[in-house]
Amino acid sequence: MSDTSTPEFDAPHTDAALGAEWRTGRRMRQGARQQRGKRSRLRRVLIGTGVSLGVLVMLVSAVVGGGYFYVNHVLSSIHRIPSIAALDAADQPAVPAGFRRSMTVLLTGSADVVAGQHGRGVLGSSTEPQDKSGLIALVHLNANRRGGAVVSIPPNAVVRIPRHGRMPLWEALSIGGPSLLIRTVERLTHVRIDHYSVLDFKGLTGIVGAMHGVFVRVPFAFTSEGHFFHMGINHLGPHNVLAYVRQAQVSEIGRVLLQSNLIRAILRKIARRNMFASPMIDFAVLHAVARALSLDSNFSNTEVEALAIRLGHLDGKDGTFVTAPTINGSPITGDSEPVFLNRRISGLLWRAIRHDAVAAFALRFPFTVTPIAPA
Repeated sequence: MSDTSTPEFDAPHTDAALGAEWRTGRRMRQGARQQRGKRSRLRRVLIGTGVSLGVLVMLVSAVVGGGYFYVNHVLSSIHRIPSIAALDAADQPAVPAGFRRSMTVLLTGSADVVAGQHGRGVLGSSTEPQDKSGLIALVHLNANRRGGAVVSIPPNAVVRIPRHGRMPLWEALSIGGPSLLIRTVERLTHVRIDHYSVLDFKGLTGIVGAMHGVFVRVPFAFTSEGHFFHMGINHLGPHNVLAYVRQAQVSEIGRVLLQSNLIRAILRKIARRNMFASPMIDFAVLHAVARALSLDSNFSNTEVEALAIRLGHLDGKDGTFVTAPTINGSPITGDSEPVFLNRRISGLLWRAIRHDAVAAFALRFPFTVTPIAPA
């Protein structure tokens, strides 16, 4: 034992240890190279994916951006009605505190003037007289952006027209155009009118056609302008929609209800199909609506876009369609004879509009809710 030196005794163990260390080091170097290879491949994949995602983002942005500019182009094509002095008058009603973000648009209908053509009447100066409108309604959007109402006022309702005495409401258009009608409605309701719009009923054929029709429920069978409508659910298309709203067998009140129901059906379908929701905008419907409307010149494209989006909420629990009640008149009889508003209940309705509470008013007075069709 004494002849064996310590180095000679340790040599075999040292060689084994060095071999093990070398093998371990080689495995570590190989592992490091593999990790670098994986990272390199991952980097290449990520770079490639990043490029693809970047291209996709740019593509989507281009589509959305292009859609945005195209929507603005379409909205800019809507005819604007100049010089409606009543919309800028200093004596317009004040909006109650807490409801100043609400919006109220006075909507009228035109059967004889096509939007986009210049001339006398609604498409010209506000001082020009205009033919009577069979549709007079307040489209009100609540300040909280979650609902509102379409409140129809019978156009043959006798009201006080400023400086002209008491006469049917639609006479205001015949006498002094949109400005006088706005002043008359504001004095009647104490609701501030923010904007004015005209729906060309001839343009309804284009809107309904672009939407592939809408469904309405008819309470009894009748024939109008050669078109037969059976009792129950009927499909309205571009070929029969005007015959439906012009039905001669009902009174002026009845036609108001028919028109309100059709507008409700159109808005409901637009909302439920998200036809105006980006990026899947239905441009055919948008074009048809743009061609059928005229708006006051203060109505900006941004406001129109916001209005279109918020109109979809009118079909929810916070939205409703009502008609100002009368104390005489019938949907079936009376033709265009003057009617008189129920002053007490109408007064509560006007207050409900001012305070974004028309849905609650409708629950209290369900008979004012616009029915599916005259009954």
